[in-house]
Amino acid sequence: MDLENIVQQILLNRHDLTREEVLKKIYEKKRSSEDYFLDEVAARIVALELGVEIQNEEEPFSGEIAVKDLVSGLNNVTIIARVIAVYSAQTFTRNDSTEGKVARLLLADKTGTLKLVLWNDKIELIETDRMKRGQIVRVLHAYVRESFDGQLELHLGNKGDLETSPKNVDESRLPRMEDFLDKIGRLKPEKKTVSISGTVTQVFPVSEFTRKDGTSGKVRRLRLRDETGETTAVFWNEKADELGAVCENDQLQITNARIKAGLDGRTELHVENSSQIEKTAGQAAQPVAAAAVIHRIADLTEGRLAIIEATVTSAPIIKEVITSQGENVLVASFDLADDSGKIGVSLWRKHAEYARMLSIGTRIRLKDAYVKKGFLNPLELVSRSPTTIEVVSKP
Repeated sequence: MDLENIVQQILLNRHDLTREEVLKKIYEKKRSSEDYFLDEVAARIVALELGVEIQNEEEPFSGEIAVKDLVSGLNNVTIIARVIAVYSAQTFTRNDSTEGKVARLLLADKTGTLKLVLWNDKIELIETDRMKRGQIVRVLHAYVRESFDGQLELHLGNKGDLETSPKNVDESRLPRMEDFLDKIGRLKPEKKTVSISGTVTQVFPVSEFTRKDGTSGKVRRLRLRDETGETTAVFWNEKADELGAVCENDQLQITNARIKAGLDGRTELHVENSSQIEKTAGQAAQPVAAAAVIHRIADLTEGRLAIIEATVTSAPIIKEVITSQGENVLVASFDLADDSGKIGVSLWRKHAEYARMLSIGTRIRLKDAYVKKGFLNPLELVSRSPTTIEVVSKP
């Protein structure tokens, strides 16, 4: 067995050591013997001192390991993983002025995630759009390095290979795609990047703006919801174009979006160059279901959809306002109360017209309304396009 195989096995068993530290120990062992020991003999002695049992030559080192066991410096690594995200290929210029290409995949097994870096001709699968999220891959003869931010990366060089949908792989060994999706109602800014799946509930037009350097940019906003809550997704520049035509009730899956606080303090998803978008149209027959039970006002929490049955306790005030997109719309404001408490309601656009028929003492059922923080932070209910209002009884 050669020196490299022994070093690999030491690194696999001693995660507290780097490749450089292991090679230094071997060098010092050889020097202490005045170079009497061959490299392999010195390496085996170091392994023994470190408590690492080296495989026999009849049992050659197998590089197939779990993500959590990877350490910087490992070579000839083989892993089986699921593709969580596919990043666009990029070109770069080498020192000799020739052009090269690089692309990345985000991989995961049940022990962790890491990025796979593909160089030059290895990126053909990505350029030909044959690499898909959710696919299982076997990475062969790769090597592990630290990226600029200190995170481990797996690199596929000239000797490496990438098998898609390999045979005889037990899928239960690998995580499901659903395991990597975040819930909208539980988004936290400290997580920085997230992946979500949601239904489009409101579509805003594309806006153009001018940067400080005089170049122009694009931005587009959508409202997305799942069974836990709702948020605004902001698509920038190329991603606004990539999104294309989108309608209410379309289903979007967004990978690697950045979380940012909006002007109103609530979290937004910002979809940028490193994000991926998957869109499924024609989902109107299967929208995300709202809560199936009637909620008490006292039990409402921010960021959820709710159904309440309550009584109008203040006369609706209807006025015209101008939105941030310059649109003139109607909004109606009034209070509702049940036996647990009181809450303010804002009905927008077509729902504001319905408020003209409401008076104090009218009992209504408000379905699929969104719970948010209003002025001075008390919770309020806000209508959405799918919101329905039903009069249960009149005074």
